[in-house]
Amino acid sequence: MKMRVAIELIQIVLSVAAVVGVGMLSAWSYRPARDDIELVTLGAVLVVVVLGIRQLQRAIAEQRFAREGVAHD
Repeated sequence: MKMRVAIELIQIVLSVAAVVGVGMLSAWSYRPARDDIELVTLGAVLVVVVLGIRQLQRAIAEQRFAREGVAHD
C-alpha cells in the first residue's frame, strides 16, 4: 500500500473518530437534545466517509496509473 492511500485511510478513520467524539460529548453535555445530536452525528459521519472515499479512490487511481505508467486526469 502506497503512502497516499495509507494517509487517506488514516484521515478517514481519524475524522470519523473526531466526529463521533464531538457527538458523544455533545450528547452527554445536553441530554434533552440527545436524539437530535446523535442523528446529526450520524449524518456528519456519513458525509465524512463519502468525502473520504472519493479521495481514497483518487489516491488508488493515481497509484495504479503510476504503476502502469499511464497518464491520468
